[in-house]
Amino acid sequence: MQPTGSPTPHDRLSLQGVDHLAHVTWDPEATVAFYRDALGLPLVHAVTGTGWLSEDFPDFVHFFFALGKGNHLAFFYYFDLPQDQAPDDLMHVSRHIALHVDTEEELLAWRAKLKAAGIRVTPPLAHEMIESIYFDDPNGIQLEITRPLREFGDIDARDAELTVAALTDVVRKGDPSLKATWQRKAELIAARYERDNT
Repeated sequence: MQPTGSPTPHDRLSLQGVDHLAHVTWDPEATVAFYRDALGLPLVHAVTGTGWLSEDFPDFVHFFFALGKGNHLAFFYYFDLPQDQAPDDLMHVSRHIALHVDTEEELLAWRAKLKAAGIRVTPPLAHEMIESIYFDDPNGIQLEITRPLREFGDIDARDAELTVAALTDVVRKGDPSLKATWQRKAELIAARYERDNT
Protein backbone atom coordinates (compact mmCIF):
# COMPACT_ATOMS: atom_id res chain seq x y z
CA MET A 1 0.00 0.00 0.00
CA GLN A 2 1.25 3.47 -0.88
CA PRO A 3 1.89 5.77 2.11
CA THR A 4 -0.46 8.76 2.45
CA GLY A 5 0.99 11.95 1.00
CA SER A 6 3.52 10.24 -1.28
CA PRO A 7 3.42 11.02 -5.00
CA THR A 8 1.49 8.75 -7.35
CA PRO A 9 3.82 6.51 -9.37
CA HIS A 10 4.05 7.58 -13.02
CA ASP A 11 2.53 4.31 -14.24
CA ARG A 12 -0.63 5.03 -12.22
CA LEU A 13 -1.27 8.57 -13.52
CA SER A 14 -4.40 9.09 -15.56
CA LEU A 15 -6.39 11.97 -17.02
CA GLN A 16 -10.03 12.31 -15.98
CA GLY A 17 -11.50 14.25 -18.88
CA VAL A 18 -11.55 17.95 -19.68
CA ASP A 19 -11.38 20.50 -16.89
CA HIS A 20 -11.69 23.45 -19.24
CA LEU A 21 -10.77 24.61 -22.71
CA ALA A 22 -9.71 28.24 -22.87
CA HIS A 23 -9.99 30.70 -25.73
CA VAL A 24 -9.85 34.47 -26.22
CA THR A 25 -12.88 36.59 -27.01
CA TRP A 26 -13.04 40.16 -28.24
CA ASP A 27 -16.82 40.21 -27.87
CA PRO A 28 -17.80 38.91 -24.43
CA GLU A 29 -21.43 39.91 -24.88
CA ALA A 30 -21.88 37.86 -28.04
CA THR A 31 -19.92 35.01 -26.43
CA VAL A 32 -22.21 34.91 -23.39
CA ALA A 33 -25.31 35.20 -25.57
CA PHE A 34 -24.09 32.31 -27.71
CA TYR A 35 -22.92 29.87 -25.03
CA ARG A 36 -25.33 30.70 -22.21
CA ASP A 37 -28.42 31.71 -24.13
CA ALA A 38 -28.28 29.75 -27.42
CA LEU A 39 -26.53 26.61 -26.16
CA GLY A 40 -27.85 26.75 -22.59
CA LEU A 41 -24.48 26.40 -20.83
CA PRO A 42 -24.50 27.88 -17.31
CA LEU A 43 -22.03 30.69 -16.68
CA VAL A 44 -20.46 29.42 -13.45
CA HIS A 45 -17.29 31.36 -12.57
CA ALA A 46 -15.25 34.46 -13.36
CA VAL A 47 -11.77 35.62 -12.35
CA THR A 48 -10.31 39.11 -12.78
CA GLY A 49 -6.61 39.79 -12.81
CA THR A 50 -3.88 42.35 -13.32
CA GLY A 51 -0.23 41.62 -13.96
CA TRP A 52 -0.98 37.93 -13.59
CA LEU A 53 2.10 36.29 -15.12
CA SER A 54 4.22 39.42 -15.34
CA GLU A 55 3.79 43.14 -14.81
CA ASP A 56 3.14 43.71 -18.52
CA PHE A 57 0.51 40.95 -18.74
CA PRO A 58 -2.76 42.64 -19.79
CA ASP A 59 -5.61 43.01 -17.34
CA PHE A 60 -8.31 40.42 -17.97
CA VAL A 61 -11.57 38.75 -17.08
CA HIS A 62 -11.56 34.96 -17.31
CA PHE A 63 -15.05 33.43 -17.35
CA PHE A 64 -16.29 29.84 -17.35
CA PHE A 65 -19.28 27.93 -18.71
CA ALA A 66 -20.24 24.49 -17.36
CA LEU A 67 -20.35 21.79 -20.02
CA GLY A 68 -21.54 19.08 -17.63
CA LYS A 69 -19.75 16.24 -15.81
CA GLY A 70 -17.20 18.68 -14.40
CA ASN A 71 -16.06 19.99 -17.79
CA HIS A 72 -15.81 23.70 -18.57
CA LEU A 73 -15.30 26.06 -21.45
CA ALA A 74 -13.46 29.27 -20.56
CA PHE A 75 -12.78 32.59 -22.26
CA PHE A 76 -10.28 35.36 -21.54
CA TYR A 77 -11.23 38.90 -22.34
CA TYR A 78 -8.08 41.08 -22.34
CA PHE A 79 -8.43 44.79 -21.91
CA ASP A 80 -6.73 46.99 -24.53
CA LEU A 81 -5.59 43.98 -26.56
CA PRO A 82 -6.11 44.39 -30.33
CA GLN A 83 -7.94 41.58 -32.11
CA ASP A 84 -5.66 39.13 -33.92
CA GLN A 85 -6.09 38.38 -37.57
CA ALA A 86 -8.53 35.61 -38.33
CA PRO A 87 -6.87 32.20 -38.55
CA ASP A 88 -6.36 30.60 -41.95
CA ASP A 89 -8.67 27.80 -43.03
CA LEU A 90 -6.40 25.01 -41.82
CA MET A 91 -6.02 26.47 -38.36
CA HIS A 92 -9.74 27.17 -38.27
CA VAL A 93 -10.73 23.54 -38.77
CA SER A 94 -7.84 22.21 -36.66
CA ARG A 95 -8.69 24.19 -33.54
CA HIS A 96 -12.16 23.21 -32.49
CA ILE A 97 -14.12 21.88 -29.58
CA ALA A 98 -16.03 18.64 -29.94
CA LEU A 99 -19.03 18.13 -27.66
CA HIS A 100 -20.54 14.67 -27.16
CA VAL A 101 -24.12 13.42 -27.54
CA ASP A 102 -25.20 9.77 -27.42
CA THR A 103 -27.78 9.41 -30.19
CA GLU A 104 -28.70 10.46 -33.71
CA GLU A 105 -31.92 11.93 -32.33
CA GLU A 106 -29.97 14.22 -30.01
CA LEU A 107 -27.61 15.25 -32.81
CA LEU A 108 -30.51 16.16 -35.08
CA ALA A 109 -32.30 17.98 -32.26
CA TRP A 110 -29.19 20.08 -31.62
CA ARG A 111 -28.95 20.90 -35.32
CA ALA A 112 -32.58 22.01 -35.32
CA LYS A 113 -32.07 24.13 -32.20
CA LEU A 114 -28.99 25.82 -33.66
CA LYS A 115 -30.76 26.55 -36.95
CA ALA A 116 -33.74 27.97 -35.04
CA ALA A 117 -31.33 30.31 -33.21
CA GLY A 118 -30.05 31.59 -36.58
CA ILE A 119 -26.72 29.76 -36.31
CA ARG A 120 -25.30 28.37 -39.53
CA VAL A 121 -24.68 24.63 -39.03
CA THR A 122 -23.60 21.85 -41.36
CA PRO A 123 -25.66 18.77 -42.15
CA PRO A 124 -24.59 15.66 -40.21
CA LEU A 125 -21.31 14.24 -41.52
CA ALA A 126 -20.37 10.64 -40.77
CA HIS A 127 -16.64 10.01 -40.59
CA GLU A 128 -15.27 6.67 -39.51
CA MET A 129 -16.48 6.23 -35.92
CA ILE A 130 -18.54 9.37 -35.37
CA GLU A 131 -21.21 11.54 -36.94
CA SER A 132 -20.93 15.29 -36.43
CA ILE A 133 -22.36 18.70 -37.13
CA TYR A 134 -20.14 21.80 -37.28
CA PHE A 135 -20.75 25.47 -36.63
CA ASP A 136 -18.85 28.57 -35.51
CA ASP A 137 -19.22 30.67 -32.39
CA PRO A 138 -19.13 34.51 -32.57
CA ASN A 139 -15.31 34.46 -32.20
CA GLY A 140 -14.74 32.27 -35.27
CA ILE A 141 -14.01 29.15 -33.18
CA GLN A 142 -15.29 26.01 -34.83
CA LEU A 143 -17.50 23.79 -32.72
CA GLU A 144 -18.55 20.21 -33.33
CA ILE A 145 -21.36 18.19 -31.81
CA THR A 146 -20.71 14.52 -32.32
CA ARG A 147 -22.24 11.12 -31.63
CA PRO A 148 -20.50 7.75 -31.70
CA LEU A 149 -21.25 5.34 -34.52
CA ARG A 150 -19.46 2.58 -32.60
CA GLU A 151 -17.36 2.25 -29.48
CA PHE A 152 -13.57 2.35 -29.48
CA GLY A 153 -12.10 -1.13 -29.11
CA ASP A 154 -8.74 -2.79 -28.57
CA ILE A 155 -8.19 -2.99 -32.31
CA ASP A 156 -8.48 0.81 -32.54
CA ALA A 157 -5.82 1.24 -29.86
CA ARG A 158 -3.49 -1.23 -31.59
CA ASP A 159 -4.00 0.51 -34.93
CA ALA A 160 -3.33 3.91 -33.38
CA GLU A 161 -0.13 2.60 -31.80
CA LEU A 162 1.11 1.33 -35.15
CA THR A 163 0.07 4.46 -37.04
CA VAL A 164 1.79 6.81 -34.59
CA ALA A 165 4.92 4.64 -34.48
CA ALA A 166 5.06 4.67 -38.29
CA LEU A 167 4.54 8.42 -38.43
CA THR A 168 7.24 8.98 -35.81
CA ASP A 169 9.66 6.82 -37.77
CA VAL A 170 9.15 8.60 -41.10
CA VAL A 171 9.41 12.03 -39.50
CA ARG A 172 12.70 11.01 -37.86
CA LYS A 173 13.99 9.79 -41.23
CA GLY A 174 13.11 13.14 -42.81
CA ASP A 175 10.58 11.62 -45.22
CA PRO A 176 7.21 12.59 -43.74
CA SER A 177 4.44 11.73 -46.16
CA LEU A 178 1.26 9.73 -45.93
CA LYS A 179 2.58 7.18 -48.40
CA ALA A 180 5.80 6.71 -46.41
CA THR A 181 3.74 6.40 -43.22
CA TRP A 182 1.55 3.69 -44.75
CA GLN A 183 4.63 1.84 -46.02
CA ARG A 184 6.33 1.99 -42.63
CA LYS A 185 3.12 0.87 -40.91
CA ALA A 186 2.96 -2.16 -43.22
CA GLU A 187 6.56 -3.01 -42.24
CA LEU A 188 5.69 -2.71 -38.55
CA ILE A 189 2.64 -4.95 -39.00
CA ALA A 190 4.75 -7.55 -40.86
CA ALA A 191 7.46 -7.43 -38.18
CA ARG A 192 4.88 -7.84 -35.42
CA TYR A 193 3.22 -10.73 -37.25
CA GLU A 194 6.55 -12.45 -37.74
CA ARG A 195 7.52 -11.92 -34.08
CA ASP A 196 4.15 -13.21 -32.83
CA ASN A 197 4.18 -16.27 -35.14
CA THR A 198 7.74 -17.55 -34.76
